[in-house]
Amino acid sequence: MKLDYMQCWNGAMALLLAHKEAILAIAGVFLFLPTLLFAQYVAPPVLTGDEDANALVAAYSLYFNENALAILASNLVMGFGGLAIYFALVPSRSHTVAENLAAALKFFLIYLLANLLSGLVILPGLLLFILPGLYLSCRFVLIPVILADQQERSPVELLKQSWSITRDNGFSILLFLAIIMVVGGITLNVLEAVTGVVVGLATGGEGWMLILNLVASLVGTIFQLIIYAVIVSIYIELTGRRAGAV
Repeated sequence: MKLDYMQCWNGAMALLLAHKEAILAIAGVFLFLPTLLFAQYVAPPVLTGDEDANALVAAYSLYFNENALAILASNLVMGFGGLAIYFALVPSRSHTVAENLAAALKFFLIYLLANLLSGLVILPGLLLFILPGLYLSCRFVLIPVILADQQERSPVELLKQSWSITRDNGFSILLFLAIIMVVGGITLNVLEAVTGVVVGLATGGEGWMLILNLVASLVGTIFQLIIYAVIVSIYIELTGRRAGAV
């Protein structure tokens, strides 16, 4: 089955609308808050723009070494929240926020193992030619949805099913997600720029980092929710599963 972009997008928007209370509750705690705290308290590398490759590697190596614990904790919390949102969005479930969080906790280790396995497959493609790695990423993009919808406990089987479902649609998914990410990235940059100007004018040029981080974290969270819903919609379109399917 070929992916219909418009149908998939409309399906994603319908999913967000139908489950807005649950996903907003989960996203507020597990996506927005960690993103805001990380932006507020973990300073990014200071770059002048004149660094060569060695200087960039050194700067980011220092950054990751100094903030390894914060980066790990933030990613684990947001990964868990993302999995809980997948449990809230998949067609086979209609559960409370607490039940979705409990299910995500139950399957979180399997999710991490499946991501680790897929990463081992994707990494060589990214290192060698980039595009093959991106293609492979799209072939495995349905792993969390399959986990949430079918509650498959085998990480290897999750990879196999995602590979099977996305057959003949890898580049279609890549193009679709790339379009969304480019538009989302531009939107985020524009909103951050406008917010920076408004805050700068209101504070006499001094700025207010908390407001800037609040806006960036809020927009980033909304964008992430759209991506989650689109991925679930892709799964629904390619499998024909609808609400109530088991």
